Parts: sequence; structure tokens; C-alpha cells
Amino acid sequence: MAVAELHGRVMGCRLQLIGVDADPRLLHRARARLEELECRWTRFSPGSDISRLNQRAAGRPVAVTVEPDTVTLLQRMIEGWRATDGRYNPTILRRLVDSGYSASRTDPSRVTALPPWAGTEMALDGIEVDVERCLVTLPSGMVLDAGGIGKGLAADLTVSWLLEAGAGGALVSIGGDLAMAGSTPTDDGWIIDVEHPDPSDGVLCSLAVAGGGVATSSTVSRTWSTAGSTHHHVIDPLSGGESTTDLAAVTVLAPTAWQAEVFATSALLLGSDGAVDELERHGFDGLAVTRLGDVVCTYDLRELDRRTEAGAR
Repeated sequence: MAVAELHGRVMGCRLQLIGVDADPRLLHRARARLEELECRWTRFSPGSDISRLNQRAAGRPVAVTVEPDTVTLLQRMIEGWRATDGRYNPTILRRLVDSGYSASRTDPSRVTALPPWAGTEMALDGIEVDVERCLVTLPSGMVLDAGGIGKGLAADLTVSWLLEAGAGGALVSIGGDLAMAGSTPTDDGWIIDVEHPDPSDGVLCSLAVAGGGVATSSTVSRTWSTAGSTHHHVIDPLSGGESTTDLAAVTVLAPTAWQAEVFATSALLLGSDGAVDELERHGFDGLAVTRLGDVVCTYDLRELDRRTEAGAR
């Protein structure tokens, strides 16, 4: 079994591509595919599909022609919003910009330009998607941020592309949002390290995964300071402000990376009292770490819970 690997950066995050029994050249093509998706979905470029949609959602809504992949992204956004009862909501861009997260963290010269009519949290059932003609119409005032779901879906789409192109197995990791399928590099599966909420503390635990998606949502991994105050990127759409959850991070295992991302956010917002119930209700596995360092897990990971409490790595 031959295993090829490629590292780099995409979507402002660390990129890892692994191909099992794959032509190494496929990994370079896969990276180009990811860069193409970034250009379509970033909020930091005025020519992206997402930015064009945001700029046209004023007054009388206007239909915008987008790429088929962007249609898929919009469909998954709507599906995730419905499945989480609105806790996942990509219309929080105004809140993020107002709190100081307007520029790219990797290139501060790239800034999100919001139109003056941009609103805050809105219901996604007002989005109109014409799948056949790739036309999307946003309700007046709605602005979108692909954010985490964009990374997860990009990983999913690229893994599928790699398998269709001839790879025996593939893994794509974008800033910790992972998708994997096909033949695995070890008999135990794909070995995924879950870091502590503070990565400087090292690895919390390792998971053996046969396939699907893994994602982590955290209130401590992406922060910034404005006017002497520290802010994080997890906005609670139901309150309209930064989340006050007692959780530092949630990691979710799901059939796809985009689902893992959406439900990691939803569980994080629910806090330690509701995170596990939320995941088990939807049939997902996962673990949550409180700000005090306690670990709570879904039923199928209960042995992991005991080992992490004992200090196992």
C-alpha cells in the first residue's frame, strides 16, 4: 500500500492531503481544486460568489448566477440551519464584522466589504435556490459567511473528487475539519489526533475512524482584541451576541465533514448541559471539553471519557 501526502495552506488554514494508492500528482490537483473553492466562497474577495450574493441582497432581491458548488453550499447551509433549530446560522456576518473580525487573519489587506443595508441573523428558509439554472436569490438584507461549513464541505467534495479520480483512499484536513473515505493507511483506520482546546497543551486523545467527517468548534482557537476586549468567532444566533457557553471546544464525528462542523457549533452553543444530548439525538459521536478542562462524551465514546480523565493521551 502506497501513501502519498501533501501539506500547505488553504482557506487561511493548514492543509493536509493524504492519498492511499494514489498518483501523487492527484494531490496537487486536489489542492488546486480547494483553492478554486476558496475563491468562490471567501468573504474577503469582492468577486467571489458569496460576496456577489451579499452585495446584491438589497431592496428588491436580485437573482445571482453562481457556480454549481456554491448551489451545493447554499443547500447545505439551509439543511444545517434547519437540523440545528437555528443554532447554526451563516447570516451572522454583520456581528462578526462589527466585533472586529473584518480582515483576513492571514492577509490583513483583504477586508470584508459589507453593504450598508447588511442585516443580522435571518431565517434561511427565505433563500431561493434554482438548482437547474444555478440562480440564488437572498432575502433583502441577508449576508452570508461560508465560514466553517465551507471548510467542511470543501473537504467532503475534494475527497469525493480524489476517489473518482482513482485514489484508493483519501483524507483532506483543512484547519482541523477532516473528511476521509476509501482505503485506510492502517488496519485500525484513519488515526485522528484531537488537540486540547489550547493546542500548546498537546493532544487530548486519538481516535481511529473508518471514514466520514470530523470537525472541532472552539471559543479559544480564533480570538482577537479590540478596544482592550478579547472576542471569539462563535456567535449565538439566538441571543445575537458572542456565545457565553461553558465549553471551550467540541469535536464531532459525523458521516460528512460539513455535518460535523455544523453540529460541533450547535453543541458548543448548548453548553455542557446540552451538548451530548444534541449529538446523540442526531446519531453523532463526539466529545466536549469545558473551560475547566473536564471532558464529556457521547455514549459510544464513554471509555474515552474515562481515559482522558485519567490523563491518557
